[in-house]
Amino acid sequence: MRVKIDEQRVVRLLQDLVRIPSVNPGFDGGVPEREMADYVEAFFTRLGLKAERREVRPDRPNVIGILPGIADDAPALLLEAHMDTVQTANMTIDPFGAEIRDGKLYGRGACDTKASLAAMLAAMEWFAENGVKPPVPVHLAATVDEEVNYLGVLDVLEAGHDYAAAIVGEPTGLHTVVAHKGVVRCEIETVGVSAHSAKPEEGVNAISDMMKVVAHIEGTMQARLLRSAAHPLVGSPTLAVTQIQGGVAPNTIPERCVIRIDRRTIPGEDSEQVWREIRAEMEQLAAENGGLNVIVHPPFVLDYAMDTSPDSEVVGLVASSAAGKIGEVRTLGVPYGTDASKLARAGIPSVVFGPGSIEQAHTKDEWVELKQVVLGAEIIGETMLTFGK
Repeated sequence: MRVKIDEQRVVRLLQDLVRIPSVNPGFDGGVPEREMADYVEAFFTRLGLKAERREVRPDRPNVIGILPGIADDAPALLLEAHMDTVQTANMTIDPFGAEIRDGKLYGRGACDTKASLAAMLAAMEWFAENGVKPPVPVHLAATVDEEVNYLGVLDVLEAGHDYAAAIVGEPTGLHTVVAHKGVVRCEIETVGVSAHSAKPEEGVNAISDMMKVVAHIEGTMQARLLRSAAHPLVGSPTLAVTQIQGGVAPNTIPERCVIRIDRRTIPGEDSEQVWREIRAEMEQLAAENGGLNVIVHPPFVLDYAMDTSPDSEVVGLVASSAAGKIGEVRTLGVPYGTDASKLARAGIPSVVFGPGSIEQAHTKDEWVELKQVVLGAEIIGETMLTFGK
């Protein structure tokens, strides 16, 4: 049996999704994902499928649609895609216009990752409308907050379902992503003594002290990471200073200076241990520079790397179906993070897969090729037909 998805149906679905603003509330102009969740819940209800609505935060619900399987008590296949997007500032197109030009649909979230959500919804619809049961139950989780704190996917893990594997929707060009980096983001603060700039000797300049910290990060610490063992798919761990703030006035010796750092971890590294190592490194630097007062604050983002075996059933089935549509399918590792790492860390073999290119994610004229969305829906549907047989 082949899964054949109607292109116009997928296009209408994706247009509907893009036209609903769902900028993560953590960004300027953000709104709760409630309207998106309402749409998804109504979609499942129309198909006669059970829909679980879980309030992750006020007005920010996950929705899990449940398609029964032949072996209905077997662990389910999870399809997961996030509903939130990044901000719309400086976009050159109508972010919610869902305009179609030359086979591409434009809008915020079109690529990241409403195209994946539309493909998954279309696949679920094909089964429901054709009266076809997959071998095992299939759950589609439309989640909140992937772009900031991953609260949605963490709530999926608390919902009490048993999952055999997961397909996490992100723009991969219909290739399979089996590994990605994790991240530790934290603030490092230097504390000095304020004084009038006419008498700098009476103060301790926190910015000057921070220059020593940054020099150590960009010299010793970065060089050490470059010498460390690399992962075959995602490469070496990285460390970067990404923000800095210090000083209150041009005539005042600054008492405080704060930087934010971004440390990308690779499979095999423990993100919590990485933060502890950063803290120990700063303590050592302070000891070697008498009087340096450095504080390493707890991480405001901490996520783990993911590494799924290419030989796992879900990866093999997705790749096999995709090969029949696009030819050669590459097994990839990527430097960015996804919801998949939380699922994989919970013991659920996970593959990241979906239509669109990551190069278009978060851009000022974000778009996705509609042909890929249709093919993505068919690939997901064919995986649903065969997983767990």
